[in-house]
Formats: sequence, structure tokens, C-alpha cells
Amino acid sequence: AVLDYMYLDEEGHFTEEDLAKIDDKTKIVAFAAVSNVFGMKRPVKEIVAKAHSVGAIAIVDGAQSTPHMKTDVQDMDCDFFAFSGHKMCGSASTGVLYGKKAILEDMEPFLLGGDMIEYVKEQSTTFNELPFKFEAGSQNVEGAVALHAAIDYLQDLGMDNIEAHEEELTRHCLEGMKKIPHIHIIGSTDPTEKTGVITFTIDGVHPHDAATILDSFGIAIRSGHHCAQPLGAHLGVEASNRASFYIYNTLEEVDYFLEKLPLVRKQMGFKD
Repeated sequence: AVLDYMYLDEEGHFTEEDLAKIDDKTKIVAFAAVSNVFGMKRPVKEIVAKAHSVGAIAIVDGAQSTPHMKTDVQDMDCDFFAFSGHKMCGSASTGVLYGKKAILEDMEPFLLGGDMIEYVKEQSTTFNELPFKFEAGSQNVEGAVALHAAIDYLQDLGMDNIEAHEEELTRHCLEGMKKIPHIHIIGSTDPTEKTGVITFTIDGVHPHDAATILDSFGIAIRSGHHCAQPLGAHLGVEASNRASFYIYNTLEEVDYFLEKLPLVRKQMGFKD
């Protein structure tokens, strides 16, 4: 197997040239529904349809999309869809892997242990029915119950309401950050293309220093390569800062962030 990459332009969009890499030789197309670096939404249905047009399996990473917007795997028509519990108010070490039944029935289990077998003989084994053949060993029952409660909570709030709230916060923050000198936003600055994530750099300040200084004001951001080193290398940005918003954030907190952000360079000794 050969691993090939679809690259992005400077605003974080897939290019037609790179989407054209999905061809008759392609067996699997894997991509994120929302980039955890850019915070940008992807044209999921279009990419899945392109994968299927060449007979490939489409795998969608929904870790960054599922907490922020409605998810309908049947409408996407994806073959696999995965998301994490801890990003959506659930417990750590929980998540969901969806797969189309026909594919799962044809697959061999990748973990062996209790409850994933049907019959065991000395020289042969038959596997249990779905989903049990992929659920070897003791299950994280309390984590699953907590994730179920988290999903109910988010659905009670309304995924459309969550998406609208994040767009309001993101729009307000982007407008403010554009007015601050020496701040460079990575990816699109169109809030309708994004979830509540804004990635940026500050001239002359390493992201770890920026995070430490903002932490002193009670502001938590993420700094580093965001588990996406190949993307950083492609963009020529080895490390960056990432501000993230969710249901519990307010416009007042965004204003506080915008007020303190210019102080980062001042604390590093810059005059402006």
C-alpha cells in the first residue's frame, strides 16, 4: 500500500488538483470532517461520493465535528465514522466507531478476548455477531453511560444552537484579532467556514511562550503542532497557537482574550 496525501491551500481548503488524487488506484480515502488545526468544515458528502465513484472506502474522522454540529452518517454515506467522547462533554477514553454493517461483517476482529467469540475449538474459532466481535474484554461501561448522557445533553441544547453560538463567538474574535498588529491567523477567516477554533501565530513569540503568558491571565490556549506535524511542515509553520470556543464560552470571555492578547509581545520585551 502507498500512503498519499491531499494537501491544502493557505486558507485550508482542499485543492481540485489534490482531490484529483482520488483515482482508480485508490482503495481508502480518510479525512477529517473538521480540521482540528484550521477549525474548518470539509465538504464531507462530496469527498465521500468521489471516493465511492472510484470504488474506494471512505473513512471520516468526526472527532472535531461531532461536538459542534449535526451528524448523520447515513446522509454522509461514509463507510466508517469515528469520534471521541472527551471533546463533547463525555468521559476520557471513550468514543464511537461507526461502520457499515456489510463491511463490518466481512472484517476480521482486530482485538481478541472475552465475548468476541462464538465457539472455540482446538484448531478453529468462530466469531460472535456484530457488534460483539469487535468488543473484546471488559467494556468501559461507566464511560459509555457518561457519553450517552453527554450526547443527550448536547442534543437537548440543540446542535443548531451550538453551531450558531460558536459562529457568533468565532466571528467576534476574528474581527478583533484582525485589528491587533503582529497577529497572523492561519487558515480561512470566514466564520461560516469554521467551528469554534482559531489558530494563529504571533511575530517573534514562540507559541509555548504565548500560552504561558496568557495562562498567567487565566486564559487557556493550546500551543504546539496540534498533532498535525505534516500539515505544519506543509504550511511552513512548525508550531502555532490555537484558541478554542465551546458552549460554555461567552462574548465577554472573547473580549477578555482580545484585551490580553496584545500584552504577549509586551511581556516578551517588544515595544509594539
